[in-house]
This record gives sequence, structure tokens and C-alpha cells, in this order.
Amino acid sequence: MILFFEVIVKILFISNISSKLKFVPTQLEALSQIDTKTFNYYTNVLESLGFTRISDLELSESSLSVVRLFCHPKHLCFAEVMQTPGRSLVFCAIGSALEQEWSVSFRDNSFSHAIVYAFLRRPKGIIVIKQGVTPEELLRSHLKFRQKIMRDLNLQLLPDISIEAYFDKSQKIRTDQRKALWRKSLIIGLIETWLFNFKSEAQKSQWLGDYTRLAARKG
Repeated sequence: MILFFEVIVKILFISNISSKLKFVPTQLEALSQIDTKTFNYYTNVLESLGFTRISDLELSESSLSVVRLFCHPKHLCFAEVMQTPGRSLVFCAIGSALEQEWSVSFRDNSFSHAIVYAFLRRPKGIIVIKQGVTPEELLRSHLKFRQKIMRDLNLQLLPDISIEAYFDKSQKIRTDQRKALWRKSLIIGLIETWLFNFKSEAQKSQWLGDYTRLAARKG
């Protein structure tokens, strides 16, 4: 019965996570309930830091999300400014892709979600939330940590910052999340979801995956 329960619930979970991501070019100014003032703030600051604006995109799933995508020709990383229309939260994420399917994402104002932590986290997908920092500090922290993980794990940066590389990486993350959900024990995941509420804010603000363990082994 437990096995039957796990399989059925997993199928229901996975059916709500589309296997293929579909990004559609859009114009944010033409959409309703978009915080254009905050988007323009991030755009001005990111461009002053050397980022180049690539495109405005819609990602339609259970709810619509919009993203303004940037790349940095010197630092070879992406920046995303994201919002779900109708919700006040607009946040910036700076991400880099490394060898061996590692990724590093620093975010300035994103909610930590217990279900995402328990069921969709990836061992090579590092996420650090630095609540309320400026884009300058976010970029500086990202580059400093990126250099550290590259040194500690002997990894190289993937230099492709085209929109095609962004799409490919996003799709790979989605595929990995679906695989992780299928392999995950539902009972263990529910326990982790409950225990997440007892974590400190510092613990909720970062997921380092296998990095700490592998760095200690190499050290």
C-alpha cells in the first residue's frame, strides 16, 4: 500500500511539472499587473554593471511568470529579473553554468519553499538567497563564490551565454527536477518538508548540494 501510494502521488506531482519548458518572447510593458518601475530599476543597474539585455520572456505553466534576461560578456553569466504578474515580488537572479552540470544561482529576494527544497532540489544546483542586497553586491558575491567552487572542485566555467544556452540549461534543470522527484521517497520528502519549518533563516537561504562534501574530500 505504501508503494502504491508513493507511485500514485508521484505521478500526480510529475503531471503538474511540464517536461518541456516553453519560453515565449513578449513585451513586459504590454502586460498587466507588471511592476515596470522595479523592472526598469533592475534594468538600469544591471546595464550599468556591464550586463546586456537579451529579451523579455513569458513562461506559462501553472501560473504565468515573466523574466527579463541579461548576459554579461565579461563575466560570462546570466541575470534574470522575474515576476509572477499580480504578485508584488520581483527579484533578480544571477547565474552561471559550470562543467559537469554544476550551476550557481544567487538571488536577492526569493522565497524559500519547503516543497521545492524537499522534492526538487538538485545535488549540483547551488542556490543562495541574499535578501535585499543591491545588484552590485549580488554580482560581487556570485563571482566570489563561483571562483571558490571552481577552485575547490576543479571546474571550468561554461562560456556560452547565448539565449539558446539559457534555454538548454533551463530545460536540463527541469529534466533533472523531474528525475529527482521520481527517485525521491515521498515519505522522506514529506518529513523534510516538515523539518524545513524548523531551519534557521540562514539555513533556508542557501542550498549547497554536494559541494561541501566534495570540497572537503578534495581538500
